[in-house]
Amino acid sequence: MTAREPRSRQASVGEYSRGRARRWLVVAVCQLVVFLGTVTTAMLVIAVPQIISTMGLGEDGQQWMVAGYALAYALMLVPGGRLGDVWRRRAVFVSSLVLSGVAATSAALAQTPVWLVFSVLVQGGALGVVSPQILGFFQQLFNKKERGRPYGLLGVAFAVALGSGPVLGGVLVDVSPENGWRLIFVANASIAFLAATLGFLLIPALTTSPDRCWWRRTDPVGVVLFVVGMVALWIPMVEETERTPVLWVLAPVGVVVLAGFVFWERRQAKRGSPLVDLGLLRVRSYGLGALIAVLFGAYDALYYVLALYLQDGVGHSPLTTGLVMAPIAGGTAAGAVVGGRLAWRAGRRVVALGLLTSLVGLAAVTVGDLFLPTFDSPHSAALPLLFAGLGAGFVLSGLGSGLTNIPNQTVTMSQVSNTRAGSAAGMLQTGHRLGISAGIVGVSTALFATLDRTGGDWLAAFRTTLLIIAAFILVALLIALTDIVTRKEGQVR
Repeated sequence: MTAREPRSRQASVGEYSRGRARRWLVVAVCQLVVFLGTVTTAMLVIAVPQIISTMGLGEDGQQWMVAGYALAYALMLVPGGRLGDVWRRRAVFVSSLVLSGVAATSAALAQTPVWLVFSVLVQGGALGVVSPQILGFFQQLFNKKERGRPYGLLGVAFAVALGSGPVLGGVLVDVSPENGWRLIFVANASIAFLAATLGFLLIPALTTSPDRCWWRRTDPVGVVLFVVGMVALWIPMVEETERTPVLWVLAPVGVVVLAGFVFWERRQAKRGSPLVDLGLLRVRSYGLGALIAVLFGAYDALYYVLALYLQDGVGHSPLTTGLVMAPIAGGTAAGAVVGGRLAWRAGRRVVALGLLTSLVGLAAVTVGDLFLPTFDSPHSAALPLLFAGLGAGFVLSGLGSGLTNIPNQTVTMSQVSNTRAGSAAGMLQTGHRLGISAGIVGVSTALFATLDRTGGDWLAAFRTTLLIIAAFILVALLIALTDIVTRKEGQVR
């Protein structure tokens, strides 16, 4: 470095050096954020039955809250990543965490269903903006050979949150029959404010000044078209109780708006600044992998359905429900470790194995459910049967989830160039999140419809939802097998 170099460049290099010295502290902060994003969903699904009873939340309201959280999260991933690229990444990270904390506080204080749902949507959107900043931090602080360890640590945080979330949610909900669910949002807000504070203090400002044209490079027109189109398609799926003429119009409007989004993005690609790189879908491994990620998103609907079934259908407490769901996390963590090691050697074959394992796990859950204790069962006799009957299926399905997600991401990104990696990762994560949201809406709609049709037969409703989730996974498995059979020699299988 010479004295003639601009002061901003000198500041940038100095801050980067300090960033490398503190990078493992940055990883710790990012772990906390990953824990927050995962534990929020895990605790929220446990609290749904109590929220229904205390807030008068209807079927549509439940879908708006649970699936809407996933949708808001998904819609903000790509624009959030772009904003971090062209603005001060740490500022985007910290301010979005603060907004998430404020929204969680608002949810804890909610007095009406609309107030609660709106707060949850804002919370999900804010966390969606935070998530891609983690990738940006790692890109700046670690080289390619070093990134495996920090990503592995994020996987640990995810597994811990997935395993502890239902249990923590059950403990907090059990504290108060009326307002226990509010403590979940208080906990979320506390973690968000803590992560924001630590992020401000420990994460270096690696970008010294924002792009002067950052507002153009974020492609605001593309963001608006994408969000409006997706929401217009999503609302008719959620609003099941009242089919007004407006709802029938929204779906075709959404299709038209999304068609306009595709046209706009192709136009922007010629200018070199698209919000999403649609050309990536023409890359074989990426297009098929993205489709598998969307379809497998339906698996996450299992958590929501289980929380309702075990509490409202079988009659167990929130804490017991959380404990019964915990084995899924153990299986997921084990599958992620094994899948991460085998991804490059076995490629899509590991993905196919994971999808098949998930199907076997769901079948085991269905068999165990035949002997599940009901309201009238003695509690001391019910718990061992509950754990033994569903536990094996949950471990297997979780193992399949871990074997699917990380290897699929590895193979999907294998033929993507480094210059397109950021956009590709954002699109892949967005597709998976949209799959989660659509899966929750579809599965919960089938659950409530079956309950209405059978006069409240929870057993039939639960089996119906398992069959729907299994159908999505089966389609994904067929795609993976097709890719394996037709893939050329020398490519990652």
